[in-house]
Amino acid sequence: MIYAAKWVLPVTGSPVEDGAVAVKENKICDVGKLEALTDKYPEAEVKDFGLAAIMPGFIDAHTHLEFSVFRGIVDDLPFSYWKIQLANKAKKLSDEDWQASADIGAMEAVKSGITTIADTSTEGYSLNSAKKYGLRGFIFAEVTGLNPADVSKIMSKTKKRVGDWQSKVSGTKLNIGISPYSTYTVSPPLYKAVNEYARENNLLLSTHVAGTKDEYEFVKYASGPLATKFKKIAGFDDVLWQPTGASPVKYLEQWDGFEGNVIAVHCVHVNAMDLDILAKYNVKVVHCPRVSAKLGMGIAPLKGLAQRKLKIGLGSDSPASNNTVDLFEEMRVGLYLQRGLNHTSEGFSAEEFIKMATIGGAEVLGLESEIGSLEPQKQADIIAIDLSRSYQIPTRDPYSAIVYGANQANVVFTMCGGQVLYDREHSFIDETQAKVEKARSKLRE
Repeated sequence: MIYAAKWVLPVTGSPVEDGAVAVKENKICDVGKLEALTDKYPEAEVKDFGLAAIMPGFIDAHTHLEFSVFRGIVDDLPFSYWKIQLANKAKKLSDEDWQASADIGAMEAVKSGITTIADTSTEGYSLNSAKKYGLRGFIFAEVTGLNPADVSKIMSKTKKRVGDWQSKVSGTKLNIGISPYSTYTVSPPLYKAVNEYARENNLLLSTHVAGTKDEYEFVKYASGPLATKFKKIAGFDDVLWQPTGASPVKYLEQWDGFEGNVIAVHCVHVNAMDLDILAKYNVKVVHCPRVSAKLGMGIAPLKGLAQRKLKIGLGSDSPASNNTVDLFEEMRVGLYLQRGLNHTSEGFSAEEFIKMATIGGAEVLGLESEIGSLEPQKQADIIAIDLSRSYQIPTRDPYSAIVYGANQANVVFTMCGGQVLYDREHSFIDETQAKVEKARSKLRE
């Protein structure tokens, strides 16, 4: 099968005008000019998307699809109070509600051109959804516990959960990782235990780090709303938390938090010393610009991360925090914020943000040899983006048209591993919508 469009963006190579991608079974077998590929494969069927761009599927390197039902429910609050409201409302949902929530998130991801996710989950609802809708990626088993006395019990349950999930994803495009949630929900010895377990079992580890000023104050000074109100709601009120005198990054280093294969999500409140620590351990970073902006968390210093040659991917976080599973908006908002922060349009381009959303995310997840670019023998994770709208014409620079002018509604085709997950001409209809509305009615009460 040959897929053609006005533009083909291999990402690791120059854009191809009047280009095409040849696919056989689950892999890409050729990329080049349409005329050359039809001559080379005369028997192949051709699907031409016209004035569109074909590119690798987006890689959402950090998300919580299970919280999709909270879209617009807890808006316009600073991070800690948003987190508190979320925790309170989450208690109202049933297992069926959570599953429907994860399903609607997975559906949106597919329709938005996302083919790979890195999702953090407690009960595994997003695992079920990713399997159902054909997504690739990692499901990270979330670990929490602020009481040092509970480490052995928590690790025993975690190991069983990871084993069960690994059995469930056997034969799929999914992998299992582990996620000690954050510095304000995981005790120092538990962080150490999880990290040791991850290294011993070759598991990818993902954790939220230095996302907010409140987290910084919790770790360094044992103060702020995370140390008082949230700690109580999370069930850690009886746990004594002492000031560490260290930044979240330095604190995690002291407890071997960055040993092994580690992803640090957010990294907003970091200084030069923190950045050097991340570089020392070759930590991969996921940038989630919209949630950081919407919840008033701050702006991550991408320039400092890039200067230290750290691998950087993009994440949507969740519709609970920024309303949509949309890497177009992450690219656009992320680029704008960096230019505003650094008072210059130099340093980051539309092309560089597309790379963060594709090959950058693949590098973060250790999948760059399989996905993230359009190259022969890589997995056929391909999307097509309509560029025929009035606000996109004329289109001489496809990178510019996609980052500055496109959105999730412009995705017309999504393929993962040679399997068509979404085609706007034959869009799927799902019963999940009604279930989600039922769950949302509980959250409004």
